[in-house]
Amino acid sequence: MSELIYLYSLGFIAQFFFSLRVIIQWFYSEREAKVITPTIYWILSLSASLLFFMYGYFRDDFAIMLGQFIG
Repeated sequence: MSELIYLYSLGFIAQFFFSLRVIIQWFYSEREAKVITPTIYWILSLSASLLFFMYGYFRDDFAIMLGQFIG
């Protein structure tokens, strides 16, 4: 049971990073009054993709792994 908690936590953290990157980009773009893609956006994107890939690996879910590898 504790393995599932860690696994679900990994998935939730990855999803949080993906959501946070959009919020951060929106905040920076509104502040500058133009579209901006800050460095933290890319760091969060890569981190979330890696975490989702790991999540798929631990779940033995090829579809998640392939989606993160291609995207």
